[in-house]
Amino acid sequence: MIDSVGGAGGGGLLAAVMKEATAAQNVEFALIKKSQDIEKANGESALKLIASATAAASSGGIDIHV
Repeated sequence: MIDSVGGAGGGGLLAAVMKEATAAQNVEFALIKKSQDIEKANGESALKLIASATAAASSGGIDIHV
């Protein structure tokens, strides 16, 4: 059974499998990159929120003493 895959057709099959594997890796990379971008945006938003709360507290607008 494996002997029937050999020859000229085997190279084409290997190329197709490698192409598919590369495409799958590219999709995984894109998903990881998008996830990192979202985490970065969330972190920046959190820092802006903290900075605005600190500015409001420093101006006397919010009582921060417990």
